[in-house]
Amino acid sequence: MKKYPIALYCDHQEIHFECRVVARLARVSEAFIFKCEKENLVTTRMMLHGEKGLCFADVYKLKMIRHLHEDMGLNLEAIDFVLRYQHQIKRLNHKLDQMKERIRQKEKAHQTEILSLYRQLENLME
Repeated sequence: MKKYPIALYCDHQEIHFECRVVARLARVSEAFIFKCEKENLVTTRMMLHGEKGLCFADVYKLKMIRHLHEDMGLNLEAIDFVLRYQHQIKRLNHKLDQMKERIRQKEKAHQTEILSLYRQLENLME
């Protein structure tokens, strides 16, 4: 287990990896990680043993950043735009799903009310 040392962030329960480990996992250099941190694309946190670290979600994010940077040729400013846009799309999709669920609930309530009114009408006609 010494190959991938992990530690908990002081005020956070999520597991964090040292930057050197994150660099290997994401196939980037530590300098690239700190460059991304400087551009506010990722945020390192001080771990219990004093080293800077990143969580697994940040490893995934760094892989995405590396792909956009190396394979797609985007600079870090453009990558920031893409990531913010992607986050906004996810947020809007979540909001859309909530609205669809509310519509389904209202439709069900309306159907129940229509059925109740229909039964009342039948009772009045008898």
